[in-house]
Amino acid sequence: MNKFLLYLVTVFIVFGCETKEKSTEVEIIKLTETVENPAAMAVKKEDEGWVKRHETILGRLNQYAELILVGNSIFHSLDNEDRNAVWEKYLNTYKAINMGISADRTENVIWRLENGSLENINPKVALLLIGTNNTDGNHFLSVSTAEELAGGIKKICTILNEKLPHTQILIMGILPYGYKPNHRDNINKATNNIVSKFPEELPNVHYIDISSVYYDENGKVIKDLMPDYLHPNAEGHMLMFEALDGKVKELMAK
Repeated sequence: MNKFLLYLVTVFIVFGCETKEKSTEVEIIKLTETVENPAAMAVKKEDEGWVKRHETILGRLNQYAELILVGNSIFHSLDNEDRNAVWEKYLNTYKAINMGISADRTENVIWRLENGSLENINPKVALLLIGTNNTDGNHFLSVSTAEELAGGIKKICTILNEKLPHTQILIMGILPYGYKPNHRDNINKATNNIVSKFPEELPNVHYIDISSVYYDENGKVIKDLMPDYLHPNAEGHMLMFEALDGKVKELMAK
């Protein structure tokens, strides 16, 4: 009789432990499913300069633009006077609208696209370059993982698809960062690896990586093209659009 009771107690303990483990697993799965990707959320900045720049972009919107540039400071700086030659050679012909805002992350671009930036336009091509600020731990409190960042870029593509269904989206791989190997650049490269597969998943989406333009023969970022090892200067921008020219023309013809 004692042996039988011992057997029942053992079975009860084992069964109870297994049930508790399964319950814990279910709770973990549910928790994971409910956590929203911060890089794919819509976040508005409140500083005056950012709001003014957003309003400036809204004022540029017109039905004749064939190309829009969606991104951060790397596009924003195309408005500098020393980039006029880039516009004359590559951008004016498409009546391009520069939608770049300095220090923007994916979540800020998402907010902008959902709040007026895509109204009353029907461009043939949207050129997208975004993500390097998501991996900047020096100026921001949070750093995105490659998976989170790719999710944010996918969200942007989804919005572009929904609001501009006839527009071809050309995603640029995140450009090199830093003179030496570093964690930020590693995340950016891992993100590019994920994003490069998006054309297989999303309609009207294309991918191009022009990083090689900014590397020397030793794999180092060329300071003469990126003085701070992040932002292309006037020459760096000219080489950027020279590298993009063939693909942009191909998509314009679709």
